Amino acid sequence: MKKNHKRISAAVLSLALGFSIAGAPAFAPFASAQTTITAGEASTVDLTAKVSLTINKYDSLPVTNPLALPGLPRTDATFDIKRIPLTNELDTLAGWQELAAFDSTDPASLALPTTFTMTTVGGTITETNTSQPLLTVGAYLVVEQPKAGFTEAAPFVVTLPFTDSTTGDWSYDQVVHPKNQANINIDKDVVDLGATLGSTSAYTISAPLPAGDLTTLVISDDLPAQLGPATGVTIYTRTGGVDTAFTTSDTDIETTVGDGNVLSVAFGADDRDTLQGLRLTNADLEIVIKFNSQIVALPAVGGSIINHAEIDLGGGLEYSTSDPDNPNPGAETRLGALTINKRDASGNLIASAPTEGAEFQLWRCDTSNGGSLEVRGNALSAGTSSQTTLSTGTSGTVTIQGVQVIDFFNGAQPGANASDKLCVVETKAPAGFVLNPEPQEIQFNTVTTTDPYDMVVSVTNLAEDDVVNLPETGGNGTMAMIAAGVLVAAAGGAAAVRGNRARNK
Repeated sequence: MKKNHKRISAAVLSLALGFSIAGAPAFAPFASAQTTITAGEASTVDLTAKVSLTINKYDSLPVTNPLALPGLPRTDATFDIKRIPLTNELDTLAGWQELAAFDSTDPASLALPTTFTMTTVGGTITETNTSQPLLTVGAYLVVEQPKAGFTEAAPFVVTLPFTDSTTGDWSYDQVVHPKNQANINIDKDVVDLGATLGSTSAYTISAPLPAGDLTTLVISDDLPAQLGPATGVTIYTRTGGVDTAFTTSDTDIETTVGDGNVLSVAFGADDRDTLQGLRLTNADLEIVIKFNSQIVALPAVGGSIINHAEIDLGGGLEYSTSDPDNPNPGAETRLGALTINKRDASGNLIASAPTEGAEFQLWRCDTSNGGSLEVRGNALSAGTSSQTTLSTGTSGTVTIQGVQVIDFFNGAQPGANASDKLCVVETKAPAGFVLNPEPQEIQFNTVTTTDPYDMVVSVTNLAEDDVVNLPETGGNGTMAMIAAGVLVAAAGGAAAVRGNRARNK
């Protein structure tokens, strides 16, 4: 199976909201503040005020109610805190207007130097202008550093101060709960070695499960037109790379046959509760769906069979392997045309009678043992699932459709010397020719077509008369030898008679 799995964030859809201590939005600098000012002051913002910034990081599904935060598991992450350079300070309207034009997604913004970093411990961290002197009144871009197995929160802006929607006053103590970007990467694998028309491929869909309340869990696969309906659907959980059969109680498995051939696995409330319980003690928990599907039609010339999967976690959280941001492109099977040419020592095609053409088998092969091509595994089907013998027929050439391409099987490119080549082996030579004993490597056809999956191989046969010189088995030469033998035998017999007569005298 394909090993280049791009795993989803170990189920980290960290919290979606940013709340202050009083419940105000994390960045609401333009609210109408109800505050006071005294004689001698030019602004309601105190540039010398004490400030604090708290970051909480959760390992869970997004929630809409801040009261649900304490019950969620936390995770640790490191954030780059970048002070946003403003010509005017935040104690002026011009400063806020300047900040309003700031784009946190602009590459130039992301390239701002890091003022300091904050790393959560136990899922939280607080810095003040006492513990971190570089933290003062101003605006900051917060960028989460990448962490293996996790998605990063989108860069966001915090201001010190901000307006507290509860009191209507400025608050200099900011608390944020960074939201992870909605970027679940489903993994879709296929085992399709020797795939061709009529063959069956094995598919696997896997996706890490986030912590939190699973209000919905539906995994679906709208199979392409070249595939038949899903069969043999089984469900597993995976932890530590080990798959364990999952016994369902209220999960609905539907396989729509006909236009679309859709597989849908909708987990019921009881099964979702069971999975949530498993997730509490298994941070790497994944849900795994396995099924089979038969290739019922060949793709268009130059095309391939691409199969995508989707997962719906409810609340608008829907993700697919077809998402361009997902590093897993879905499961793909590539089929092309193979032309086999039978040629003589002069390079000419060898024409044969209908029953006297050459026959071949198709094999994976490599040069892992010293440089010579050696076949691996078993003879492969081509053209149809039952066809393992290929014949060049009367013209000395044949083109077979639906042959798995040289450099792509089981959803990936094989590594060097890992059956990374495709060969034909001659099992019957044309009449009057000597069998070619070696596997012949297939190449992509870059001469007569622009089809990236078109393949070709030429197999040379030498005429028997050119390589075999056995004694003749008939004709005048043979008769002369027989006659000479008769004469020798007769002479020997006459001599024996004379000898006997001499002894009898």
